[in-house]
Amino acid sequence: MAETGSGRDPRSSGGFTVYLADELEVYFNEVAHGRPIGFLGSLKWKPPTDVYETADSVVVHMDIAGMHAGDFHVELSDGILTISGERLPRREGKRHYHAMEIQIGPFERRLRIPAPVDPDSMQAGYESGFLEVRLRKLPARGSGTHSVRVE
Repeated sequence: MAETGSGRDPRSSGGFTVYLADELEVYFNEVAHGRPIGFLGSLKWKPPTDVYETADSVVVHMDIAGMHAGDFHVELSDGILTISGERLPRREGKRHYHAMEIQIGPFERRLRIPAPVDPDSMQAGYESGFLEVRLRKLPARGSGTHSVRVE
């Protein structure tokens, strides 16, 4: 992944956010196509997600009930973790809704991983309505003095 104009690795931003560019792209696509902006205009919704670090791991914890383990697609590429899938509506015959707050349809979260991780260590599990993705952090590089012999 290319570095930002500041010369800093974008994964070292200190925050754990979705790319601002992704959000702006969604915004401008919605405006360009005449769809309302926000919850109703978005083709993909974003389940609530916690991200935290332990001493040796980065953990992503997503609240997404009503799914099965095989319904998720989890991918790590260039420091961005993408979790996607689709929550289907429950089939119980014809309904007359008085309130509809449970989101259905395709969803996607793109999250920047806040620390260097080993991509081969990625593990995911789904239990009691929560998806958990764990990635083992790489050891921190020493910041001591380094020298090289000029030849």
